[in-house]
Amino acid sequence: MPNILMFVAMPEEMATAPQGMILVHTGIGKVNAAWRTALALAAHRPDIAINFGTAGAVTKGLQGLIEVGATVQRDMDVRALGVPLGATPFEDDSAEIRFSSAPLVCGTGDSFAASAPEMPCDLVDMELYAIAKLCRAAQIPLRAFKFISDNADGAAPTDWRQALRHAQDAFLARVALEL
Repeated sequence: MPNILMFVAMPEEMATAPQGMILVHTGIGKVNAAWRTALALAAHRPDIAINFGTAGAVTKGLQGLIEVGATVQRDMDVRALGVPLGATPFEDDSAEIRFSSAPLVCGTGDSFAASAPEMPCDLVDMELYAIAKLCRAAQIPLRAFKFISDNADGAAPTDWRQALRHAQDAFLARVALEL
């Protein structure tokens, strides 16, 4: 059986690990996710990493549990220095991190999105980019699943809270079928 490390921001999204997985609660945001991901990758050296969490939909029609194939930083903005939106200065491969063939792109940023970001993406979260960057550096395959909790609009805070109770069940049902 493969050594599977599962990254989830907070216990409200996933309280206990599915059988056969090691659960790591990263905390909210890119800094917390990077810190806890680095520690967990070093300690466990998994065969595969999985990120699960809630996300706001930017693209119309997204709902339920979806698989994400790439991530961008929706809040990295150094355009004043001539760097494209989303790219980190002095890094050639930072604009988009692709980790699977799933077509959806998640925009990660350190803000709870209540409107569509300027950065083109299908959905928004607060941790995936950091997790993907560390998994890529450690050469650990990554899969990411997001439960669409809201539409990244004015109702997002209320919708997100209500969706939390359904997110874990949807992921566990997918795990039972596929992983």
